[in-house]
Amino acid sequence: MVSAHPWRKNGQLVDLPSAVLAAGARAGLISTERCVALVAAVRDGRLVARPSFFQFQAVRKARTGGTPLRLITHEDVLIFRRPELTMEVADG
Repeated sequence: MVSAHPWRKNGQLVDLPSAVLAAGARAGLISTERCVALVAAVRDGRLVARPSFFQFQAVRKARTGGTPLRLITHEDVLIFRRPELTMEVADG
């Protein structure tokens, strides 16, 4: 199981979860699930996003400059498994 969080670099989204999936496949692992884990708190019965200070600051700066960015409020939880080993039994 791996938790991966996308982020922005120079305003461009870096899709780390997809890179982790590709690395797992290159390592011979099989992806079995990709789940979303919200980065949020419950306040007065409502979900409230809990982004990092740096992310919040970057989104605010982008919006001030006219770029409509959204906060990233989730992480991807990636589940892998090893391929099953198969043994051939010789007739004899």
